[in-house]
Order: sequence, then structure tokens, then C-alpha cells
Amino acid sequence: MIRKLLSVILAAIIALALAACSSPGETPTHTPTPASVPTPIPTLTLAPTPAPTPTSTATLAPVPALTPTPDPTPTPTQTPAQADFEVSVSEATLLLPDSISFHLEGRGERPIELIDLEFGSDRVFSCASSSYRSARTDFEAGHDVTVTWEWDMRRTGSIPPGTVVWWRWRLVDDLGQELRTPRQETVYSDDRFDWQTHTSDNITFYWYAGGDDFGRRLAEGVRDGLDSLQLGKELVAPVKAFVYESSEDVRGAVLFAQAWTGGLAFGSRNILLIAVDPTDFELHLPGVIHELAHLLVGEVTFNCFGDLPTWLDEGLAVYAEGRLPDFQRRALEEAIANDDLISLRSLNSSFPAADSGSTLSYSLSWSLVDYLITAHGWSKMQDLLGVFAEGATYEGAIEQVYGMDLDSLENAWRRSLGLGSR
Repeated sequence: MIRKLLSVILAAIIALALAACSSPGETPTHTPTPASVPTPIPTLTLAPTPAPTPTSTATLAPVPALTPTPDPTPTPTQTPAQADFEVSVSEATLLLPDSISFHLEGRGERPIELIDLEFGSDRVFSCASSSYRSARTDFEAGHDVTVTWEWDMRRTGSIPPGTVVWWRWRLVDDLGQELRTPRQETVYSDDRFDWQTHTSDNITFYWYAGGDDFGRRLAEGVRDGLDSLQLGKELVAPVKAFVYESSEDVRGAVLFAQAWTGGLAFGSRNILLIAVDPTDFELHLPGVIHELAHLLVGEVTFNCFGDLPTWLDEGLAVYAEGRLPDFQRRALEEAIANDDLISLRSLNSSFPAADSGSTLSYSLSWSLVDYLITAHGWSKMQDLLGVFAEGATYEGAIEQVYGMDLDSLENAWRRSLGLGSR
């Protein structure tokens, strides 16, 4: 009995010794132990949080300074080879008023296969930056060429004496190489007469009848009339005034002139053709003033958008003459007495061709201009012309300067003549 008890105790001691000697790293099993023997609780050892692996810091590289790239050196372009051509004759023959004949002779190093004539006429006032015509000519191709081309003004309309005409030739050889000859000029002149000249106040008078002093008399005679137009601007562009002895001589200088034509003003060229009989100088002088006034007013109001109303343009020209001619005054007085005035809107268009209608139109135009100057002064008239020079519309210009529409202006003018509103 004692031996059995000793065996049990010995077994228990051995078991405890084995438990104490077991490895701490192993996971304990969940075998139940007696309550009297406490089971030690293993200590939890927290593994340290691993230090983060340092990441590389993104460092912004400095932006390199911009080095301006030099403009590329232009590659020199090869100048196209020009046709080699020697001009022996290049001329223009004037056959006023019908045509101008252009003629070329010369020799090319290579055969010449194409010749164009480029030509034009200079203008004082123009809305085109450049303007010329080009005509293809007919000729026998080869090294030696002769060609003539005619500007037929019976098809295009004529230009007045005093116009500067220019031309040049464009030639192309069999290799496609081309050449333009230097520009040449000539003045389209009326060679029927032996002209004398006199220049005063930017106007050059040309005449052939009336004696050596005739040009000076003309210059002095027109000065007062043009000075009466207080337009706030002097003539800047030179004017050429060709004074003929008769209306027939005037009509012989241009094509398609009306039978009653006594004077023609070419505004874009600042050229005047006018008939003045030296034996009746005082009678014809107002006509010279009238036409020169058109050129002056045209220069003051030049624009590329619109023209002056006819009554204003003609009214100022008649006003510059100094006094209303007797036949026009009689027509005006009769129209007022019968309350038979042409409407303002109708006076804006072309005047009638018949003598009676034309005479009254000029008279009423003078009356309208005289009313505006008398009632509102020259400063307003200068403003009106300045507004037209800016390209304003007809009605818009009147309203802007005078504060009236056309109907109101017409009624105000009628009241000034002692008539009631329309």
C-alpha cells in the first residue's frame, strides 16, 4: 500500500518536472489541468511596429531657363530667271478722242511666245488701291517681235485731256520665263490747239483763245466765287482747267457728249473742260466758277460709300456763282407763286433733261442751300459736308446736323418762302 502510494507521488513529480522543462515557444495545448494546480498564463510580447521604410523624397528639378531659339536663317530663295529681252521701240500714239495705239518692237534671247499689255490712267481720287487693265496681244512668236494694240475708247468710254496714261509690257519666252518692261507714261492731250498755261491757287488754266493775259483774268475771276464757299478747306489736289473757245470744241475732246454740253467736270481726275467765249467773258465766267466749285466740294466730301444729294452739290455750285442768273430767278419766282416746287426727295435724283425742268431744279437747289446757310450758318454746312465725307446716308446726315428729317427740312424751307407745309 505504501509502495503504491510512493509510485503515484513519484509519477506526479516526474510529470511536473517535464512540464517545467517544456519549450516556451510552443503553443500550449488545451489539455485540462486540475483546479488545484494553476496554469501559468503566457506573457504576450508585442512585436515592435516595424519602422516604415523611408521613401525617396520627390525633389523638383529646377526648370531650366528658356533660351530663345534664334529665328532660322531664311533660306535664300532663288530669283526666278527673267526673260532676256531688248526693247528697241515702246511707244503710245494718241488719237484723241477715239483711241490710243500702243506699239512694241524688240528681240529676245529666247523665242517670245506671249505678250500682254498692262495699262491704266491715273486718278486723283480713287477707292481702288490699284487698278489697271491687261490685254493679250496677237503677234508672230519668235526672237524678233513686233506688236501693236489699240485702246478703243468707243467701247470703253473716253478719258479727258490732261489724263496721265501709263503702260508696260509683260513678255514670256518659250521656257516660261517672263519680263515686265519699265512703266512708261504719257499725257493724253488735245493736240488740235496750241495751248497756253497759267497756274494760280493750285489751278492750272489751259487756253488757246483770248490772248496771253486770258489765263490770269480767269484766275482772278474765279477766286472770289470759290472763296464764297466757306467750306473750311482749300483745294489741295491740283486742278487742270481746259478752257475752250466754244461748246463745239469741248464736245470734240470727248466721246458721247450731249449736244448742249458746255462744260464737263471729271471729279476723280480733277479735270475741267469748259467753254468760254473771250468776247463774252463776263457771261461765261459763272460757268467756270460753277464747275470748279463741283471739284472743290467733291474733294471736301470724297468717300467710297456714297455721293452728295444732287440738290446740295448743284446748289453749292450755283451759290458760288455769286447771284442767281435772271432766267433761273424767274423760274423760281414763278414756282413759288404757283406753289409748284419740286419735292426735296425728287431733287435728290438726276435733274430733268428738258430745259424748263432743269432750270427749275437748279433754281430750287440754290434756294435750299441759301436757306440752310441763312438760317443755320456756314458752320452747320461745314458739319454737313464733313458728315457726308464720313460716308453717312443722305437722311442720316441731315438729321445728325440739323436735327430734322427730310420732310421737316422741306417744310421749314417752304415756310421760309412764304408757303405752307406740304
